[in-house]
Amino acid sequence: MIEEVRRSSGTLMKAHWHGEIAVRIIKPDSKMNEIQFLDLFKNQVFRLRKVRHEHLNLYTGVCIESPNLAIVSNWIRGLNLFEMIHIRNDSIPLNTAVQYAAQIAQAMSYLHEKSINHMSLRTTNIFVQNNRIIITDYGLIPLSKCFRITNQPAIIAPRGWLSYLAPEIIRKLDPRNEQTLLQHTPQTDVYAFGTVWYELLFREFPFAKQPPEYIIWRAGNSLKQPLSSVHISKYAKDIINQCWSFVPDDRPDFAMLCKSLSKMPGKRTLVRSPSTPLQYNTRPHIEAQF
Repeated sequence: MIEEVRRSSGTLMKAHWHGEIAVRIIKPDSKMNEIQFLDLFKNQVFRLRKVRHEHLNLYTGVCIESPNLAIVSNWIRGLNLFEMIHIRNDSIPLNTAVQYAAQIAQAMSYLHEKSINHMSLRTTNIFVQNNRIIITDYGLIPLSKCFRITNQPAIIAPRGWLSYLAPEIIRKLDPRNEQTLLQHTPQTDVYAFGTVWYELLFREFPFAKQPPEYIIWRAGNSLKQPLSSVHISKYAKDIINQCWSFVPDDRPDFAMLCKSLSKMPGKRTLVRSPSTPLQYNTRPHIEAQF
């Protein structure tokens, strides 16, 4: 039995082969030569095939008969953090948030040691199964973009996607050029982790109620989501601000983040009244910096 369940970095199919498996159908880039794309696909698979970590979903098979390209992995039964935070609005105690963040940082440190960037670290790709973090879809973004270009020109992207993009990527987005190449690095993964950590703490995206143009303008000009009015420890704020540093080399690596999270003081439930939302100033007229 095969069932299509969602789309992200290609079409994801739920299938059965000695149990439940996930089959990621990789669609060739229409702007890339077929041979070039196949070479890119094989190179990615070669790099990913030896990844073994308890917090990373295991890639278990591959189909390289073009145009039927696919990657097979374990099927994850749990919810992803996006569903828990933004759909179910689950309350996550601070000690649980720290535990999840530490597991994410451990897995990302492992990937970076193997010179593999996730390139799409976000809560939709982070699952909780039996209270254990499982990260999926790592290393796949060059094979299939998260966004698409319309005729407006405009960029259509998943909810919250802009919040994960580091300034050096935001400033290169171009809705007039479908072949825009986003330069993902270990530092851009760290920036994305800062947003995941923010979501775990506040159960919303940075600049959650602002239009995309505003987010692009703020991020592209090193203007972070203000944290001065929120009631969390300075230690937790520092982790966010360090990950969101405008200069890539000023961001900590994941080994450093693991150490920082292990020293997080206090274990309590983070409570923020709905009547006192995050405060930030808005500008009446903001233009996208394209």
